Amino acid sequence: MQWDKQTWCPIREWQLANMDIDKNMSAVLTVTTSLTRFLERHFHMALTVQLHEQFLDKVTASEAELLRCECAAPAIRRQVSLLHRGSVMFDAESVLPLEGLPKALMDELQVGKRPLANLLLDQGLSLARSDLSVTQVERGVCAGRWARRSVLRSASGTQALVVEVFQAEFWSRLQSLTMRK
Repeated sequence: MQWDKQTWCPIREWQLANMDIDKNMSAVLTVTTSLTRFLERHFHMALTVQLHEQFLDKVTASEAELLRCECAAPAIRRQVSLLHRGSVMFDAESVLPLEGLPKALMDELQVGKRPLANLLLDQGLSLARSDLSVTQVERGVCAGRWARRSVLRSASGTQALVVEVFQAEFWSRLQSLTMRK
């Protein structure tokens, strides 16, 4: 999927335009901490990672602009699904420029078992999420699904561009978990 072809709306503009949206959906799409930890804490939704692909690649021009790095810089590209009770809740693609990437983090990425934000936090890297934006995917197999894009940055220089695409089942599962509280 070419994420740079989507029309992304910065989160503040999106919130103003979607004030009547479901509060759980709004909370998920706007969370700036680790999404998986947020889901576990607020909805008791423990997620597991299914690694699809992880490979060395080069940062595209649009990714470089968001990551504030050189175009074609070497990077790790990681594609995963996050599952709850065996069902895919959302898919995520991450692009991590190799520059400034600690060896311990690279080793953990190779294992492919844990969500990226959790890995960064557990490595002791303070984390900030910037450039958060939202879209409804316009075409392709993900058409109509909500997606969010953000850049994770640590004080040590480690950074990653992350795109998360939510399955329709995710929102219904969230609703049923909310009713059980």
